[in-house]
Amino acid sequence: MSNDSRGGVVRQAAFLMAAQMISSVIGLLYRSPLHMIMGDIGDGYYQFAYEWYTIILLVASYSIPSAISKVMAERLAVKAYRNAFKVFKAALIYVLIAGGIGASVAFFGAPYILAKEPDAVLALRVLSPTIFLSGFLGVFRGFFQAHNTMKPTALSQVAEQVMNAVFSVLAAYLLAKPFFGNAGLSGKFGAAGGCIGTGAGVLTGLLIMLLAMWLNRKLIRRRVEFDRSHGEETYKEVFRVIFMMCTPIILATCVYNMTAVVDQVIFTNMMSRQNYGAEEIASMYGLFGYRVRPIINIPIALASATSTALIPAVATSVAERSRKGAVSKIDECVRLTLFISIPSAVGIAVLSYPVIGLLYPGGNVGGAAVLLSMGAISVVFYSLSTVSNGVLQGLGHPSVPVIHAAVALGVNVAVTFISVGILGMGVSGIVLATVLYSMTVMVLNAVSIRKYVGYSHRLKQFTAPLLSAAVMGAAVAAVYWVPRLLLPSFFGRYSVSAALLLISVLAGILVYFAVYGRTSDLTDDDFRRLPMGTRLLALLRKFHIR
Repeated sequence: MSNDSRGGVVRQAAFLMAAQMISSVIGLLYRSPLHMIMGDIGDGYYQFAYEWYTIILLVASYSIPSAISKVMAERLAVKAYRNAFKVFKAALIYVLIAGGIGASVAFFGAPYILAKEPDAVLALRVLSPTIFLSGFLGVFRGFFQAHNTMKPTALSQVAEQVMNAVFSVLAAYLLAKPFFGNAGLSGKFGAAGGCIGTGAGVLTGLLIMLLAMWLNRKLIRRRVEFDRSHGEETYKEVFRVIFMMCTPIILATCVYNMTAVVDQVIFTNMMSRQNYGAEEIASMYGLFGYRVRPIINIPIALASATSTALIPAVATSVAERSRKGAVSKIDECVRLTLFISIPSAVGIAVLSYPVIGLLYPGGNVGGAAVLLSMGAISVVFYSLSTVSNGVLQGLGHPSVPVIHAAVALGVNVAVTFISVGILGMGVSGIVLATVLYSMTVMVLNAVSIRKYVGYSHRLKQFTAPLLSAAVMGAAVAAVYWVPRLLLPSFFGRYSVSAALLLISVLAGILVYFAVYGRTSDLTDDDFRRLPMGTRLLALLRKFHIR
C-alpha cells in the first residue's frame, strides 16, 4: 500500500478501468440468461426495483468512497496518518447509521414507493440488506483509493460481479421455476431472485476488502503509532468534515442518477393515462431500462473509474497548492476519456442491432436496437460529465455538480413529460431526455472547471478520436453489414452473426488504433501512459504507423 503518486493517476485509473470493463461485461452477459428466466415483464419489475435501490443506496452510502478518499488524501498528503485513520473509523460509524436507515426505507417503504407496480415490491425488499452492507464496502474502498492504491478495489469489483452473476441466475431460476407458464408470477419471483445475487456480490467484495485490510494491518498500525504530526482532530471535527463532504456529493450523485427514477415515475403515470396495463408498461420500460441502458453504461463505467482515481489525485495537488499539477492530471484524464468514449459511442450506434440480437435474441430486437442507436451519443456526454464531476469534487467544490445536475434534471423532466405525455413518443422520449440531460451536465461542468482552474477543452482533444472513430465506424459497417445484406439467410443465423460481430469489432479496434496513431498529437510518453499504451505503441511501430 502506498500513498505516493509514482504510478500516476492514469495508471491507477487503468486498474479500475480494467476491473470496470470485466465487471461490466460480466454484468451484461448474465442479463441474457436472467432475461430468459424473468421474461419481458420480469425485466420491468427488476428495473423498477433496481432503480429505486440505486437512489436509496446513493443517499445512504454510495458517495462514501469518493468522500473518504478525498478527506483522507488531504491528510495523507501532509503525513497526518493518525487523523486519516480517524476519518476511516468515523466513516464506519457513519455508514452504520446511514445504511441502517436506508435499508429500513427500502424494506418498509417498498409498497408505497412502488405503488404503481406492486409486483416489484418483493425485489426491492430483497435488496434492503445489500444497502446496509454496501456502506461498509464503500468505506474500505475509499480507504485504499486515498492511498492511490486501486488494486484491492479493482479485485473486489471483479469478484463482486462474478458472484452477482452466478447467484442472480441461480436464485432467479429457483424462485421462478414453480411459476413457469405464468408470465406475471415468474417475472415477479424471477426479479426477486435476480436481486439476491446483488447482495451476494456485495458480501463477496466486502470480504475481499477485509482481507486487504488484514494484510496491510502492520503498515497501517506503524504509520499511526509513529505519526508525529501536530494538531490531532477530534471525532466531532472529523464527523463534521465527513458530513460536509458527503452531503454535497450525496446530493450530486443522487440528482445525477435521479433521472432514471424520474423517468420511471413519469413514464408509468403517462402510459397509465393512455390506458396501458401494468404488465405492458413494465415490458416497454424494460426494453430501455433492462436491455439498452446497461450497454450504454459500460463505457461510462470506465469514465467513472477515471473519476474515482482523479478525485484524490486532484485533492492532493490542491493540498500541495499545485495548480499546474491539478491541470495536468485533469488533461490526462479528459484525453483518456475521449480516447475511449467516442469510439465506443460510434461502435454502439453502428452495431446496435447485432449487439441486441446477440444478448437478447427474443422479443423486440429492432425496437431495442433503435433505442440503443439513439442513446449512443450520451456515452460521450455522460463520460465527460462523470469525469468533470470528479474534478470539481477534487478541487473542493462538491456543491457545484449538485446545482448543475439539478438544472439538468429540470431539463430532463420537461423533455420526458412533453415527449412521453404530449407527443406520445413512448420509451423513445426517455432516450431523448437522457441525451439532453447528459449534455447539459457536461456543458455546465466544463464552464465551472474553466472558471476555477482555467482549464477548458481544446479542439485538438476531439479531432483525433472523432476522425479515427468515423473511419472505424465506416470499416465496422462494411465488415458486418455488407455480408449481412448480401446473404441475409446465412449471416442472419445466431452463431454466424455472433462470429461476424466479433470480427467486425476486432477490425474496428485495429482501424481505430491505426488512424489514431497517425492523427493524434500524443508523444510516445503520452501513449505509454494510456492503458496497454506500451504494447499499443510497439504494435503501431511494427506496422510503421508511428
